[in-house]
Amino acid sequence: MISRSERLAKEIRHAVAGLLIHSAPEDCNEAMLTVSHVELTKDLKEARIFISVYPPDEGLRKRCLASLVSMRGRIRLEIGNKVIMRYVPKIKLLIDDSLDNVETINTLLRDI
Repeated sequence: MISRSERLAKEIRHAVAGLLIHSAPEDCNEAMLTVSHVELTKDLKEARIFISVYPPDEGLRKRCLASLVSMRGRIRLEIGNKVIMRYVPKIKLLIDDSLDNVETINTLLRDI
């Protein structure tokens, strides 16, 4: 059985992904943004949202993260409108670098 926090994390992920599809920040026009996963605290008051940025350019990632942090209030409002919760969690936006790890493994495997 799926827990409440897992279900809410999934709904938050879909709400944020929908917002990024329809109104992505202008600084991220040349990037593809993906909400990779969401982690909620046990009391459901804080959410850590991990966002993948492709292509893996460090300057582009910093610009996108700064733009996303500046629209944190709008993201939180979208979560409040789409997800039925008693409290809308405070959000912390983080860049997910798991794509870099996959790329490193792929290059190592190609070199063998």
